[in-house]
Amino acid sequence: MKKGILAAASVALSACMLAAFAGCGTVSTAKNMKGEEVTEDVWNTAMAGTVYEADASAANAVQTLSEVTAEQEAPNYKVEYESKINAEMSSEGGNIGDQQIEAANLKIDMTSSSTVTVADNALHITLKYDFKFDGSENLLEPMGIPEGLDGKGEVELYISFADGVAFYVKDGDGNWVSASADSTLISTAAQMVSEECLSLMDQSALVGLFSQYEYSSEHKGYVALDTDVSGSMGDSSLGATTTLVYKMRDNRLAAIYSSGDVDMNALGMSVNGTMETGLVYTYGGQSVTLPTVA
Repeated sequence: MKKGILAAASVALSACMLAAFAGCGTVSTAKNMKGEEVTEDVWNTAMAGTVYEADASAANAVQTLSEVTAEQEAPNYKVEYESKINAEMSSEGGNIGDQQIEAANLKIDMTSSSTVTVADNALHITLKYDFKFDGSENLLEPMGIPEGLDGKGEVELYISFADGVAFYVKDGDGNWVSASADSTLISTAAQMVSEECLSLMDQSALVGLFSQYEYSSEHKGYVALDTDVSGSMGDSSLGATTTLVYKMRDNRLAAIYSSGDVDMNALGMSVNGTMETGLVYTYGGQSVTLPTVA
């Protein structure tokens, strides 16, 4: 039971951290950019214009799709994102009912930045990350994380749609090679990066949801309504404050900024953390040159 409680809390925290880790863009640029007030029609067109679809059978496989307008053009834009996460989990130990809980602690520091360039019927994706997990073994073990785990790294990946779907990655010697989606050369990190980047680029789910956002002069954009959560039951409590802002310029989605604070106490354990992410779009003027394959 003791390990079950710790495992559940650890898995919940790791899921939150991974979700926050997916959010990206240059934080300061996204936060300080002043967005424009727009109509609902402009909102819908802008969100629909971020759709990404790959169809390997099409002559021009990468399309910008819009259900609001009939116009379809091959996309040419760049998306930059950045994420900063700090979190702590701790328990002084003691008894919960007839169960004895060991003292435990965990601290997470994580930053990442990435750029996705969409042009010339191809994608170029880069990611840099820097993380540190430090804490007691009884929390790290259920998450499958060694004590004192830290690391830095970079991932770079090209995807071409000119003739089917082709991936280009570096082999162990640093040479560019072609690979299929299920190739062992496509690392788990590269797969995760490509999937998360594509999902982040697509904000089309917000088409028709204009009424759930309100323009804020303070935040310089459209702020999601009713995002804060709080509650308590017995000795347990939860407080979460989140700000999510979408910024429009020239009738297009220009930036997304989000920040959040979480403070939770449950089952004798406290969790608190902060996260800040930003995502910035640049339209036009982009090119992708596929690497020379060894």
